[in-house]
Amino acid sequence: MLKKYLLGGLLLATATTAQAETVTARVVADDHYKIFIGDANGTSLTEVASSGSNLWSSQGMPVNFDISVGQYLYVAAWDSASYGPPHAWIGEFDIAGIRLYSNTTDWVGKNNGTIKDPSVSDAEALANSATAWSALLASMANGSSPYGTLIGGSPASFVWTDVFGGASASEGGYALFRTANAVVTPVPGALPLLLSGMGLMALRSRRRK
Repeated sequence: MLKKYLLGGLLLATATTAQAETVTARVVADDHYKIFIGDANGTSLTEVASSGSNLWSSQGMPVNFDISVGQYLYVAAWDSASYGPPHAWIGEFDIAGIRLYSNTTDWVGKNNGTIKDPSVSDAEALANSATAWSALLASMANGSSPYGTLIGGSPASFVWTDVFGGASASEGGYALFRTANAVVTPVPGALPLLLSGMGLMALRSRRRK
């Protein structure tokens, strides 16, 4: 009997183990961006993509990376020191056939006014700071001036934490954006099915008695 319950517990643990999904991301930022993945608190971020030295007009090519159950997407965006405002970013993320877009519904943000081109540790420090994540206040449709239509006419929006212009709190640094929720969640139905299997094993044991 003990062995049967141990087996059921092992199956349950296996089913709820985090499974990775592949993300195909297309991002354009004025002027640069980095994409991170990690937990909600930002205590263990991993950089998975960046614009490198490319300015917004040369960005938007697809990049692929894996993300696990419970992880969040982060986008850091900033102006080059050689260019001024406006600033904005727009993105489309395909996660196992489900599309996530940049908008004011699915993302929250924070600002840093002193650092450009943030490292992983910089982004972790801002994500994990006492400053609360806030709703995004600046948004405009894909196709808006001065950028025009990007990412193949995606329904994503250009977004920023507060304003697109030079009055932004991020003007001397960068803005950090995070998905409001974890991107991948456990598969619905796996737990009830396994519990049914455990119940069946217990029923068989009782019948033998």
